[in-house]
Amino acid sequence: MRKLSFVIAIILLNNLMTRRINEVLVHYFEKFGVDTQPVIEKNLSFIMLDVAETEREVIDKANSYTSNQPALANADPLVTKLTPVIKDLLSVLDDMKAYYDSKGYVDDDFAKGKQLHTRLVNANLAYESVATPYFTALQKLGNEQRQAELQKLKDADQQIRYNALKFMIDAEATAIEMDEQRITAGNVLQLDMAKFKVKYDMMTADLNALMTISKDKERIQKEGVNSFSIGNYVDAATEAKAAASKIIERINKKEPVSDSDLNGQFLHTTDGTPENFNYLLSKAIERYNEMN
Repeated sequence: MRKLSFVIAIILLNNLMTRRINEVLVHYFEKFGVDTQPVIEKNLSFIMLDVAETEREVIDKANSYTSNQPALANADPLVTKLTPVIKDLLSVLDDMKAYYDSKGYVDDDFAKGKQLHTRLVNANLAYESVATPYFTALQKLGNEQRQAELQKLKDADQQIRYNALKFMIDAEATAIEMDEQRITAGNVLQLDMAKFKVKYDMMTADLNALMTISKDKERIQKEGVNSFSIGNYVDAATEAKAAASKIIERINKKEPVSDSDLNGQFLHTTDGTPENFNYLLSKAIERYNEMN
């Protein structure tokens, strides 16, 4: 169980890195460039995005699994190495958030802004140097661990847990599809629907199977599953799937995400966005991890 908990924690850490942190960095570098000296527009107007404290909790959670007995030999050292680097990056982003929120560049003719920019470029280079091997190892690890766990559940005739895990795997594949297409709230209408639907349809079929079998009282008793915990997971899985459906609805309506939502701090609650789907999927994963 500890191994599965660690796998889920590092998956959530991966989601934080590839989604919100990536979004904040892209938003900044698109405005100021990636060179050591920033490109500063005349009459600058800029809203610095940030990473919420609640989203950062997974960093220490993932790292905590490496402090005692290693859970997964290939992943533990990568998480240990990544933790201080990602925290350093977030520290720079926090300083920049305070600077731009207070419009400090008006007071110092952008002197500190230039220093912060250079710090961010350097911190981002250090971050990327450890993030790349982390992503590679995680992809391999995730595939191996989950397929092995699925097979164990199937062999043990644990159909409820099997279907619960299968939904999680295919729902995450849906999220990964959007990641690989580099789709965020800002460009959600550019989603390749044909590729997305392949993953979405599998996730939908999984949910239908899970909803059916989770109502089988005899099966619940046979497998020794807590009906309350499986019910909570099914509810969370349903919300995650619905969030993916809302992305399709937004695209069908050709309705872009508003500028106010894009510049706000609550994209994870904005319907029809990858951020909302990812947030609700993370909640479903939490409910899965609580199943007994």
